Amino acid sequence: MSTPQTVKTRVLIISDTHSAPLASVSSSQPFRHPLPSADVLIHCGDLTMIGLPSEYHKTLDMLASIDAPVKLIIAGNHDRTLDKTWMKNHENMLRGKKWEDEYEKAREIWFGEQGRAKREAVRMLEEGVHEVELNNGAVLKLYTSPYQPEFYDWAFPYERYEDRYNPASETLSDATNIAVNPIPSFSDQQLDLICTHGPPYMRGDITAHGNVGCPHLLKAMTRAKPLVHCFGHIHEGWGAETVTWDDVSVTEKETMEQFKGQGWKKYVKNVERAQVAEKEVKKQKAVFLDGTGIRKGEQTIMINAAIMDVGYSPVNAPFVVDLELPIKK
Repeated sequence: MSTPQTVKTRVLIISDTHSAPLASVSSSQPFRHPLPSADVLIHCGDLTMIGLPSEYHKTLDMLASIDAPVKLIIAGNHDRTLDKTWMKNHENMLRGKKWEDEYEKAREIWFGEQGRAKREAVRMLEEGVHEVELNNGAVLKLYTSPYQPEFYDWAFPYERYEDRYNPASETLSDATNIAVNPIPSFSDQQLDLICTHGPPYMRGDITAHGNVGCPHLLKAMTRAKPLVHCFGHIHEGWGAETVTWDDVSVTEKETMEQFKGQGWKKYVKNVERAQVAEKEVKKQKAVFLDGTGIRKGEQTIMINAAIMDVGYSPVNAPFVVDLELPIKK
């Protein structure tokens, strides 16, 4: 229920669309035109297959058709022309083109003053904390990051032993801290939403080879405790769950294996999987979640919003989450 200090805000969340258009109105797929209206759209990365300008424009065609006055997106590992380091190290793949030119072309589309994204009112966010004013009077405070553990030499990688999400004092004992923009703790800065391309360990990260999410990101979630953490990357992990955090004080540092084994469990009191009625989802073109009762600093809705399945067919539904967000003072 809204209070004088908050306003009910509808958030539409998608990820891993890989340049796919919305299916036609007559399609039976949930990812079809028109998607539900929202106050803000969040896209968790993998906008394209390989980051070609033509693919970015296809994605912008799709984003432009969605009824949301504010559209916030991040890049993912497939959007490789937006990763300066990746481009510099892979110029041999560009068939004689200069990596600087291709990188700047991609940047111009998404960040240029005359770029297509700006014309379509689409805002790409780089790694860090952002405050965004919404048309309904709410202020959305979020953290975003396009990075994920190294994945077959794609873009925005870090090694699995590297921690880019926690301050050095919170890094697991045998990990290397590389954080430039660590995720703030709830006690320091209350985030409404965290959007990363990759999932945290044990949350929406299951594959045929086991859980592949990032333990350092999960460690950061135990500190930040946002209302929502949304991501994609692992197509098999589509779904949502509400995590209730345990308020524990840990003094001894753990290794990565200790944390991945039993260590993470002491931070998690309960996990409740969102039930999905397939027929209703196809009809409504989304999974609707009521997050207005989420207890701030105690619970987080974890959402893997990958639209594509493992065969790159856009069969999964978007998520629509209602939240109570603070009103601009």
